[in-house]
Amino acid sequence: MMPLTLVINLDKSHRRMARISARLDELGIPFERISGVYGADLSEQEIAKHYCPQLNKKNYRRPLRLGEIGCYMSHLKAWQTIVDRELPCALILEDDIIINAELKPLVQRLSRMVADFDIVKLYCKKSNPKIIFRTPIDSRHHLCRFRKVLSGNLAQLITLEAAKKMLATYQQFGRPVDVDIQHWWEADLNVLGVFPSVVHIIENAESDIDMQDSRIGRTRLVGFFRNIVFRASYEFKLRKKIQKLPIHRLFE
Repeated sequence: MMPLTLVINLDKSHRRMARISARLDELGIPFERISGVYGADLSEQEIAKHYCPQLNKKNYRRPLRLGEIGCYMSHLKAWQTIVDRELPCALILEDDIIINAELKPLVQRLSRMVADFDIVKLYCKKSNPKIIFRTPIDSRHHLCRFRKVLSGNLAQLITLEAAKKMLATYQQFGRPVDVDIQHWWEADLNVLGVFPSVVHIIENAESDIDMQDSRIGRTRLVGFFRNIVFRASYEFKLRKKIQKLPIHRLFE
């Protein structure tokens, strides 16, 4: 059985919704739309409810843009939907993707094993990522534990337990949503990924996040050094906290 698919889509992005809904209908994947949060329309009070400048200054190299704040809040809505409806898992898609035909059978198989992971990411932008463990899912794809959790949130299978843990940990945030998930130990998340990808970005597509505001940041020199510090800190923590749970038993 195919789990529910939740498509995050801004109210203003009609073309994107038409494109992805046509593709999902073609693949026979039932879905519901999650109305995305448009960061540029948020009041200061709405932003302050979730975005914490103190956490941002402590944990990230630059202030978040309004589009990034809205994107995070959109994913919070999707996670809350999973919890409110007590879904064992759900496939969460952003609307600016190309979907391979293998997505449906692959997700159907993974959804039968929700006790063995929290999140499975279905997009990897690297052609040769560092993989710690892998196990075949089908003739072409592997379920993998990567050295570093994959960036981006284009497509993810998220369990009920994962949604609960992330909502409990990240009601207040200071980093982009995919970066918080890369810090998996904070919410005790077991994050896997599929390689090669089963979804892809649309080349040269305009970013809804970039269109909402310009990048707000410190001077280039300050930003450069802060980036070095935070990358070094992350790599240090990653060496101490490498996830070693086996994944081979998923498909025994």
